[in-house]
Amino acid sequence: MSRREVLKKSSAALGISVFSPVLINEKNVSFLKPAISKTRIVVVGAGAFGGWTALSLLDKNYSVTLIDQFGAGNNQSSSGGETRLIRAFYEKQIYFDLTVRSMKLWKEHEEKVRRKFFYQNGLLLFNYKSTTAELEKAWPMYKKANLPLEKINPSDAAKRWPQLNTDGLDHIIFDPMAGYLEARNGCISVADRFVNEGGKIIQQKVAKDNRASGKISSVTLSDGQIIEADIFVFACGPWLTRLFPELTKKLKVTRALCFFFASPAGEANVMENKLPTWMDRDLDGPFRSFGVPGSAYRGFKIGLTPPLNNNVTDRFDRYDRVTTTEELELAKQVLSKRFTKMKDQPVIEQRVCQYTMTPDSDFILDTHPEASNLWLLGGDSGHGYKLGPALGELAADIIIGTKPKVSDFELKRLL
Repeated sequence: MSRREVLKKSSAALGISVFSPVLINEKNVSFLKPAISKTRIVVVGAGAFGGWTALSLLDKNYSVTLIDQFGAGNNQSSSGGETRLIRAFYEKQIYFDLTVRSMKLWKEHEEKVRRKFFYQNGLLLFNYKSTTAELEKAWPMYKKANLPLEKINPSDAAKRWPQLNTDGLDHIIFDPMAGYLEARNGCISVADRFVNEGGKIIQQKVAKDNRASGKISSVTLSDGQIIEADIFVFACGPWLTRLFPELTKKLKVTRALCFFFASPAGEANVMENKLPTWMDRDLDGPFRSFGVPGSAYRGFKIGLTPPLNNNVTDRFDRYDRVTTTEELELAKQVLSKRFTKMKDQPVIEQRVCQYTMTPDSDFILDTHPEASNLWLLGGDSGHGYKLGPALGELAADIIIGTKPKVSDFELKRLL
């Protein structure tokens, strides 16, 4: 018996996991049975949640098949954009812990595949009086973890980063551990690593799940192929609303806009990693925005959720993903307000991404109420991509029974 198998069996017997240090409040959990060895597992969806979960299960010596109808990193998925922010600034401990763990796992992944995805150039949080309570909850977590976090007054921030216009801000938070990730390429690399380590990928649509007597025995693909397994995990983003409408009535698929503006010639301090990533935290405003000042020389990125016409739950894969003139003007206003050197710079690329919101912005990780071996994993709520490695690790442990469910992620709150 290998050392890994000994550790896994010992951990299962004790009801703990040796694979993840993610901290969970035991008051908010309910326990599962120990894992069953030699289990066949199917994961549907090769995005950030599904891909990392499949890889984590494979690392635990399970037989895993990963199914995605369009392929890892495809441009219809929530994980298919160019970049995503990564930051531990949260009000909830579990997301702070998952982020810190994910940063470590992203770096380990980079070493294994010899490719960079995590750019740790920091994050500036533009704060107003409306965000004071958020800071009060986040600050103790950084302090306890011995991680740096700075609160800077606007005038000092303007001296430190002369690219910024800090007018109207109450304060700025600087998190030097944060940054951004390559999103689409990250998903592709996880899928490639999954295959290289012995996993199987099928690019096909799941037409239906075959349930009987409180369990799912197989899924039927659109080409008629039937895939049998012992456990099934559906981590398919907005498609959860279509596959399981009775469980996802409170979920909302939302448009998220990304604009890339041409960086001005000769102004190197608003290009590639010369300026931290940023988020505008005006909780009293109609929307919040964020940005990546250059990645892979694609231009200065600004992302925002439009205040109007952004609910596409009933048509998320059947509408034209284009922005409006009004939305572009809104992005230009945000950009020129905070980054004066970018004023009047032309937009050179734009895209409409999507994310699936839960009412409380917490994820979903739970079994189907009518099928004990069918798991739902989703509800990224616009902040899930960066947590893929640690969430996949945690999901794998919960699914095989070596860690308890997390009550904040259970389905009952949505029913």
